[in-house]
Amino acid sequence: MSTNNEFNVVVIEDDHADFIILESLLQASQRFRFKLTHVKSFQQAQQYLTEASHDIFLLDYFLGADTAIDFLKEATLLHIPQPVVVLTGADSGQIDDEVINLGAADFIPKNELSTSLLERTIHHAVEHKRAEINLERLAKRDPLTGLGNRLLFEEMLESSLARAERKNGKLAVLFLDLDRFKEINDSLGHPTGDLLLTLIADRIRKVIRNSDFAARIGGDEFTILVDEIHAYEDAVLVANKLLEAIAPPTAIRGHELNISASIGIALYPENGKTPIKLMQKADIALYEAKRHGINRLQCFTARLQTQLEKSIRLEKGLRRAMEHNECELYLQPKWNLGDRKIIGFEALLRWLEDEGGVKRFVSPVEFIPVAEKTGLIVPLGEWVIHQACKLLKAWEAQGISHYPIAINVSPLQLKSGNFGASLKAILDKEGIPAHLLEIELTEETLVDIHSEDDNALAELEQIRSTGARISIDDFGTGYSSLKYLKHFPSDYLKIDKSFVSVEGTDSLAEPAICRAIVTMAESLGMQVIAEGIETEEQLQALTAIKCSMGQGYLIAKPMPAEQALLFAQSHNGLDQEQPVPSKSAGENDCQ
Repeated sequence: MSTNNEFNVVVIEDDHADFIILESLLQASQRFRFKLTHVKSFQQAQQYLTEASHDIFLLDYFLGADTAIDFLKEATLLHIPQPVVVLTGADSGQIDDEVINLGAADFIPKNELSTSLLERTIHHAVEHKRAEINLERLAKRDPLTGLGNRLLFEEMLESSLARAERKNGKLAVLFLDLDRFKEINDSLGHPTGDLLLTLIADRIRKVIRNSDFAARIGGDEFTILVDEIHAYEDAVLVANKLLEAIAPPTAIRGHELNISASIGIALYPENGKTPIKLMQKADIALYEAKRHGINRLQCFTARLQTQLEKSIRLEKGLRRAMEHNECELYLQPKWNLGDRKIIGFEALLRWLEDEGGVKRFVSPVEFIPVAEKTGLIVPLGEWVIHQACKLLKAWEAQGISHYPIAINVSPLQLKSGNFGASLKAILDKEGIPAHLLEIELTEETLVDIHSEDDNALAELEQIRSTGARISIDDFGTGYSSLKYLKHFPSDYLKIDKSFVSVEGTDSLAEPAICRAIVTMAESLGMQVIAEGIETEEQLQALTAIKCSMGQGYLIAKPMPAEQALLFAQSHNGLDQEQPVPSKSAGENDCQ
């Protein structure tokens, strides 16, 4: 780009005589110096749309069979930083309005041209465009690191894709995520975490070229556009340089931090031709890289494409299931370890997929991650709550009010902003005692609630205010500490199955960990539920360390709601002829 007193101008004019007039008027300027590049057609001008060596376009409205409309549309698509001033010999207010609406900086009839008019128009258009770009960049910058944000990244990517398509070029999108950043942020505090993010952003800047672009799109996630590459090896080379640049130990606030990153890579045109597809596939590749450890990179592959297609199929199937009543609520009994009496149930979502008359149960291991990633877990979670409340109400009508039901709640449900209020409204409407409904949150959710500044905190408090009980599920598998439990006191801790049973042995998998959890829970006034009890030996070992409750195949697997109630009544020695809710009382719909 030129200085404030010098302008590089691309003149797009197919009438040579008109160009000579324009050239003489600009050369007569005493105020500015104009350096002109003359092209005669829209096709010739296209190459200048992707260059940054000029300041402004002066464009004749009529260019043979083309008009300024075509050029303006292309300029908008590419998000070019130069203003476009349209010139025409036609006297038409309609043309004036049309080109301005399409993004032209100004419109000048040729019969009004003068040196002073051109001076003012060019100077004002360039300065106004520069100010506009600066304001846009400020609005689209991450305030912490100074990198772009998601919106700006997507705009830059869209422009680069348009250039790559025209030049038959290649580019790459990199998704970078810091390994174990949450541990640092939680243990050392947000100020230290923020300083680390700023440092990482600076290291990224030093690695990438001027033609590349980096953004922070949230938390510890960064995206990098690697423009104008020749092969995928070029993108891998940049990714490796980023991993190397991030790896050196970092001293922040008296702490020496060893940080690493994982990177996912998607390539144009091999992996997609739109911003959303490339970003989606880079994200999938990043997830795959993190799945295999830390300090890794992963390119999107055919195998990941197969996984993506499966995920898309599952998402479509889940949506269909919600519309066609393919969901069902199963219950797994919870019991006292001492007398083995059933004391309640955990509600588990089951999906009986119907494909052309062929029905099969889809494993929750398959569809729950897809539901979480797509946000479908929120309506599915609401359905589970409604179904559980229908069962509790039906049981109460039959005089059965001593079996509470626990439901699993996703972090996304808490972050939706109205979970607590919705839960209270359902309980009030159905007239169900709140203590009969238990909310299960994973330990990871507890950490997220503590570390993120969002409305999940308020949601948790509102859940407690309803009187519903709270369980911390999968305890011992995350990175929580006593301060979390003291901050958010719960009613139950559930020992994760991995500490209770392991394939190939009947004994308790991790007796020391189980004992520590029971002791800690007792000191905090909580009860303990052990998951995954499968053998008598495990039951006896848990009883010996004073664990009071459990779940597992030793007593019962998850089963349909009606069967679960009959099992509980029979197992507890109650009258098996006692009425149970009919199918209509707990209809298997997803509405």
